[in-house]
Formats: sequence, C-alpha cells, structure tokens
Amino acid sequence: MTFFRRLCCLVAVIAGLSLFQANAQFTIGVKVAGNGTNYKDLSSLAAGADAGIFMRIGDQFYFQPEACYSFKRSKINNPSSFVSEVQQNTELRQHFIDVPVLLGYNFINKENFKVHLFLGPRFGFRIGSNLKDIDPLLDENGNLQWAGQVGFGFDFWRFTLDARYDLASDKLFNKLKDGQSSGNSFTQHTIIVSLGIKFIK
Repeated sequence: MTFFRRLCCLVAVIAGLSLFQANAQFTIGVKVAGNGTNYKDLSSLAAGADAGIFMRIGDQFYFQPEACYSFKRSKINNPSSFVSEVQQNTELRQHFIDVPVLLGYNFINKENFKVHLFLGPRFGFRIGSNLKDIDPLLDENGNLQWAGQVGFGFDFWRFTLDARYDLASDKLFNKLKDGQSSGNSFTQHTIIVSLGIKFIK
C-alpha cells in the first residue's frame, strides 16, 4: 500500500507540471483491450476484455487518465490455498471499473509516429463477481483495489497500441466460519494489450 501511495504522489506532481506546459497537446479517444489474469499460488491465466476512454495531455512527457470497464477471468487450480469447498478448475469471473492514472514519455516523438513508455497507479472498483455462485459462504471483501501498471506502446496517426503489466494486491474473500470471518489476500497479475483510436489528435 505504501508503494502505491508513493507512486500516486509522484504521478500527481509530474502530472501537475505537465498540465502547465505551454502549448500542451490534448488527445481524447476510446480503446478496447484483451487481458489475461491470474492469482499467484491460486489460479492460472484466463482471457478477459476491457473497453473504455482515455485522455492524454502533454507532448514528449504526457499525463494519461483512463476510465475502463474490465472483465477479468481466472481458473482456480489450487483450491487448498483458497477454501476447501472450491473445486479445481472452477472459473472465477469478476467485473471492475478501472481508473488508471498514467505518466508517459515519448522517446520517439514524431508527428504521426510515437513510441512511449508509461507507468502509474490504477484504482479498481469491483462491481460484480461470481463468488457466491462458487460458494454461498463466500462474500466479497474490499471492493476497492489498488494496483500499479507499467507498459510500452506506439502511436501511428490516430491509432495507439500498447501492452502493459498490472500488479494488484487483492483481499478477495471473507470466509464465514462459526460467526467469524477471515480474509485471504492474493496478488493479482494481469497482462493487458489494448488498441485505441484518437478522436482529437
């Protein structure tokens, strides 16, 4: 949590400076993405999808907030680290509203071709899952998810393509037992490949 808060502060400071750049460029667009998600020591990678909007402010250095709907799937392959009632190869399905707040740098910065690196925090809000379908005694716990993203990509004319790695600490579940609850925390790993188009270039 401390790392994510420091990352948020760094992004906020540099983003504030970029907003005051003279003649800062502004871009807005939409994007779709495929993702693959797993939880360490719990599940194997399974495919999901994202869709959303993004803004980009700045030129060589830029600030990029996004808002996306994200559907994430993973296959539970180690139920002993989870809860005993879960069967192996059960599919976990979750729905999020994700808000990445990214800083990027175009190390190739031509008018119609750019190559960039970026990083920043992501705030995720879990809006649904199939946890109770897996086991009626499971409850969602802690629907706000803190994460960090890092990636690279390129722009060609109005199109932008990027690949990113997302790392989140997720306290997914409360297991009710004799009136007591106990949470289980897992590290969520997600690979995301997205394609966007800019309405304002």
